[in-house]
Amino acid sequence: MVRIGVFGGTGPAGQAVAVQFAAIGTEVVLGSRSLERAEGVVSSLRQRWVGRDLALVAGDNAAAAGADIVVLATPWEGALATVTDHADALEGKILVSMVNILTRWGGHMVPLVPPSGSVAQAVAAAVPGTRVAGAFHHLPATPWADLEHPIEADVLVCADQRPTARQVVDLVDGLPGLRGIDAGGLGSAMAIEAITATLVEVNRRYKTHAALRLTGLDGRP
Repeated sequence: MVRIGVFGGTGPAGQAVAVQFAAIGTEVVLGSRSLERAEGVVSSLRQRWVGRDLALVAGDNAAAAGADIVVLATPWEGALATVTDHADALEGKILVSMVNILTRWGGHMVPLVPPSGSVAQAVAAAVPGTRVAGAFHHLPATPWADLEHPIEADVLVCADQRPTARQVVDLVDGLPGLRGIDAGGLGSAMAIEAITATLVEVNRRYKTHAALRLTGLDGRP
């Protein structure tokens, strides 16, 4: 059984991805810069979902980096520092970035584009020995963390190595309500990350939690 570590596991997105994998029996190391904070979040999640056997373990980011697959769910400001601090432990592993760079401009949410083109590409350049993929960018964290009401959505997965993309798509397919879609190489990450700002605006205007669902892929392999 694969073991998943989460950088930034105490934030809303990190908690959501951690509890979803833990609920299907995948052991998850919920990582944080502070072990004490990680322990508090794991305790809170267990209390919220009492009766469910969540395979959650609290740890610092070093412990999360020791897992088989690592998910990067930190705020964008700390993403590169986090992965470079643990580059040796991440060598040869799949690292899934779900980080977006968004800001409010003139009352609207807009994407910021880093010099690399995307966060996923910047991460790949920072830890070249790691198999970087992008995924989970468009899932609203609060409703996704609700185990009683699975989100029905497609998750766009991008990676420069096709075996990496396929493995991440398979991980996504194992989660309730989600379907992984291979969206090409990391060059797709710029558009994938940027459209998150549009979804935020849609959700704000319609007071909902919309996610993406693509049509015409009924025969997806």
